[in-house]
Amino acid sequence: MISKLISMLPDSDPSGDDFESFFGDAEPLLLTKKGTLNKLKPGQSKPDRDGSDWKGLDGTTFVTRIGPDYARNKTKKPSKQAFYSCEAVDFLASRRKIPNIGRYFDLGSTAEKKKTGGKNQSCKAVPEVFLIQFQIPDYAPAIMTSQGDGEGYNLIFHYRLTDKGRKELKEAKSGAAKLFIRFLQAIRAGGGPQNSDHSLYLRPKAIMRLMNHEELGLGFVHRKICETFNAKPFLTRPEHTFHLAPDNSYLEIDIDVHLFKYFQRRCVHSFRGNFNKSIIDVGITIESQDDDEMPEQMLGACTISKFSHKNCLLVAENEETALPLVTHNSILSTESKEPSTPPAPTMGPPPPPPNAGDEEGTWHGMW
Repeated sequence: MISKLISMLPDSDPSGDDFESFFGDAEPLLLTKKGTLNKLKPGQSKPDRDGSDWKGLDGTTFVTRIGPDYARNKTKKPSKQAFYSCEAVDFLASRRKIPNIGRYFDLGSTAEKKKTGGKNQSCKAVPEVFLIQFQIPDYAPAIMTSQGDGEGYNLIFHYRLTDKGRKELKEAKSGAAKLFIRFLQAIRAGGGPQNSDHSLYLRPKAIMRLMNHEELGLGFVHRKICETFNAKPFLTRPEHTFHLAPDNSYLEIDIDVHLFKYFQRRCVHSFRGNFNKSIIDVGITIESQDDDEMPEQMLGACTISKFSHKNCLLVAENEETALPLVTHNSILSTESKEPSTPPAPTMGPPPPPPNAGDEEGTWHGMW
């Protein structure tokens, strides 16, 4: 069934618009880590204009796992309120991926910090700021390999710990609160996913829910894919990387769509023409597996509405501050264009062990 759907997807975006038609020879804004005055402010790209919009969600509209014995009962119910609230969204364009993009934002300039007078009210074990970055390619996918890097878009959600979330995580009474703290401890103790096979590195899970699919006039293939996978949680591994600031000020999870399986990349590419008409709920959680980790609870959630590529701010890294990019054996170097066996990645999780996922993550490993 999946193979038939793939063969029926259009080879290119039917809108005819691509990265170069939007940006051409435009000069990008060079990102810098030096001085808060020179850094980007959260929301500076202003994606919410010309009919586009975003709205933070409290997470309670997402259904998540509950115990006991979820593996047998498969019971879910609406999540409790998310630990973090969305305070800004950015939609950036770049000719190369930008890992750990939080380095380039003044994360202390938000309205929440101003409201608290700049006082440190944080729970020391938990980052006050949480970023999710979706790195989305804008080039046509190849079936036998992933280009791994190139022109694309960076969709960034800026979250800040709520007062209620701070209290819940400080008290650490719920299974979800304990699990998130263990997840953070695993990142610190392991020195990064590249140095550990800890199963917690495989647990981040995203939920994407297309809210207005009936209004989009989708073709047969996209309708079928939507019916099958819409709002279905998927584990983001192994195409995610984590960046925890040394001072614990922020955690960033980068979800690298450039490295997704062929089926997902082709779906994303063929759907580009509908993105600026779509209303999408996006949420993230850490997957609970055992009873003492239940019930699951959303980390953060947000709705994006009719975001347009034309509203993106074109940015680029200064070569002196650029980080090495994650690669794996199936990727062609963007410099040599020849197959190679790269060294061990400097960031990114190990391959998942057998049977690490469940029925929720099935779609992410189909191709």
